[in-house]
Amino acid sequence: MRYQAALRPDRMPRLPRQGGFSANGSDAASRLARQPDGADTGAMTISVPNRPRIAIGEIAMGQRVLAFSSIGHALMHMMTAFYAVIVLTLAIAWGQPPESLLELYAPSAILLGVMSLPAGWAADRFGAPLMMVVMFVGLSLSSIACGLVAEGDTLALILALCGLGVFGSIYHSAGIGWIIRTAREQGHAMGVNGLWGSAGLALYGIVPGVLITLASWRAAFIVPGIVCLVVGAVLAWQIRQGKVGDRPMPATAGVQPGRREFWRVFSVLSVTMALEGVIWSAVMFGAALVFETRLADDIARLRDGLASWGVATQAVLWVGLATSLIYVVSGIAQYAMGRRIIDRYPLKSIYVTASALQVFAMLALAMGGGYVALAGAIASAILSSAAGPVENILIARYTPSRYHGLGFGAKFVVALGASPLAIVLIVWVRKTTGSLDVLFLGLAAIAVVITLVALLLPGSGWREDARAPLPQPAE
Repeated sequence: MRYQAALRPDRMPRLPRQGGFSANGSDAASRLARQPDGADTGAMTISVPNRPRIAIGEIAMGQRVLAFSSIGHALMHMMTAFYAVIVLTLAIAWGQPPESLLELYAPSAILLGVMSLPAGWAADRFGAPLMMVVMFVGLSLSSIACGLVAEGDTLALILALCGLGVFGSIYHSAGIGWIIRTAREQGHAMGVNGLWGSAGLALYGIVPGVLITLASWRAAFIVPGIVCLVVGAVLAWQIRQGKVGDRPMPATAGVQPGRREFWRVFSVLSVTMALEGVIWSAVMFGAALVFETRLADDIARLRDGLASWGVATQAVLWVGLATSLIYVVSGIAQYAMGRRIIDRYPLKSIYVTASALQVFAMLALAMGGGYVALAGAIASAILSSAAGPVENILIARYTPSRYHGLGFGAKFVVALGASPLAIVLIVWVRKTTGSLDVLFLGLAAIAVVITLVALLLPGSGWREDARAPLPQPAE
């Protein structure tokens, strides 16, 4: 198969279907279905007796796709979250309360979720590689625009932040399916990609903290934007060279549930993902505000100690490091859980247990001291990392293959669409009470609701499902 043709399936000659299926079941993608042995597909192949023909370069293409998609995963998470740290310094520079400036991100958070669905449609229509280039370039220009906003111009800042939401929404709808379709070992590839996503979340505290310390809050926006633009240019060049492309979903035996089971899973996950999204976003955007107050004494001692050695640091750097620690630990845990827990135990049991333990994580954030709150935030991120892959497996298996791209888009409309609610709650609770204690107590109650709703998921035969390759879409 020629990878350039794979980018534009509408230019491929019409070929008979050979039992394979595409990620979205479209006629255009079906033209790229597996060819019978002996057919000239335009690529050199190795023919080994009693073994399938392997196209030379297909493994290398999959590795390149994994590299670009993983880098995109990290940059997307970092650049759609680092405002939560930058806002602490921006508030000082503009002379406004941090919660008021954080509220400016609400429209971007809405777009980050809502635009996932049209992004999924666009990925199915124009191809995931092209949409990934659009994502890199769009995130770059939006971030640079944030760094060039005139002081006090909140309208311009809102518009630039909205760009981060619009272009950031492309990743999960296009990037995840792109990896699954091109990976030789899907489970391993998803584990690597998840680790990079967690690395991006870890960097959202470190990168702006370092850049603010070395330069200014403007550099915290502009430098990542330049990096993102470079990656997008390299990807576009690789696509033009025919070294990066796409292919249809390999034909595999999948689950074929009835309509009743589909709607049962869809209904349950719609509720749990929305509520879990509120918890995830509240920790992401609220942790820095919690650490700023509860770790203030510890940070002051660290700064004084370093100052005595002639090293001057800002408090925002240490708040950023504490925030990043959450996702460093959760990223490592996610990679380990993929091989030791998710592949070994029933999916329903994992999901229910993770939801139940979120109750204690929220209580630690609500009532614990500095280090207890930090431990609670880390635990919450780890538990969310355990629940996320379970949701992806269920969506892949119970969504008809012809709606595969839109299925992931729909998931993130629900999950990321909850972010604005979390931001609004953070702003309102902090303005009303002066802290976020009441918010996290309320989220502990929400975690109880998630646990009870998750018990309604199907529970029979899931140990075998947990060991199956990821994912196996239903026809």
